[in-house]
Amino acid sequence: MKKFISLSLILALLVFSGCSKGTDNQAANTNKESSSTQELKDGDYLIKMPANDHGIYSLSTMKVENGKITDFDYNEYFSQTGEAKNENNYEYKEGLEVIKNLNQQFTDKKNLDNIDYDAVSGATSTKSSFKDTVGKLLEKAEKGETYSPVYKDGVYEAKASEPNHGWLSQIKIVVKNGTVTGVDFHDVAVEDMDGTKAVLDKDGKPVVGDDNKQKTETVKIKKGDIKSTENYEHLPAFDTITEFQKQIIYNDGVENLKLDAVSGATSTRDTMIELAKEALKQAK
Repeated sequence: MKKFISLSLILALLVFSGCSKGTDNQAANTNKESSSTQELKDGDYLIKMPANDHGIYSLSTMKVENGKITDFDYNEYFSQTGEAKNENNYEYKEGLEVIKNLNQQFTDKKNLDNIDYDAVSGATSTKSSFKDTVGKLLEKAEKGETYSPVYKDGVYEAKASEPNHGWLSQIKIVVKNGTVTGVDFHDVAVEDMDGTKAVLDKDGKPVVGDDNKQKTETVKIKKGDIKSTENYEHLPAFDTITEFQKQIIYNDGVENLKLDAVSGATSTRDTMIELAKEALKQAK
């Protein structure tokens, strides 16, 4: 009889212990899930990251209703055209597949911690960008930092009132989702003329002569030609255009720009900012 009672007690303890472990595991899983999915506040959200050296940047949008994600999109954009990567403008098909897969995974799982980044091979930089960008987007949603469109969607252009040394400055700004996605600033030759360009080495660096001056060579410029390293010798101008293209996109306009980010082409910088300001007035 005592043996029967002892055996019954042991079985009871084992069952209780098993139930306790199951309860503990369930609680642990619940805590893990709740810790990785913070409460999201209703609203529309948008985040835009700075462009890289290739002029490509990530942009992601999300809608939250009743605390749940109801709409989401992530893509990578070209700074000059303002277009998102697609089959017509991007030849790296594996990269497009990764973007498509990550979008689908997050739409289904709605949890960044549960994304399988190895589901599609390749495009390591895109995977890293997705994780960083969407992570920051979720932080905005947790804080309730909603997004309201800054401009009306469209393409807006402006030109200088007169040419400068045979070149006419002009700008085209693309707005999508109410935010600046593309900036294309360039100078166009208004007449046939002679010009000079810098001599570059195989790495694209200017060649310096024995007199420590940049080597140049004469070129023929035709009306309608766009200013480039092939027909213009003052190279800092192109660095300035690239820098302020990035800044205008990231800052959604010409406010709060770092004017001293690039030196050596003040006139180009000032003209670009003035024309951007003029173009964006049309988008209000």
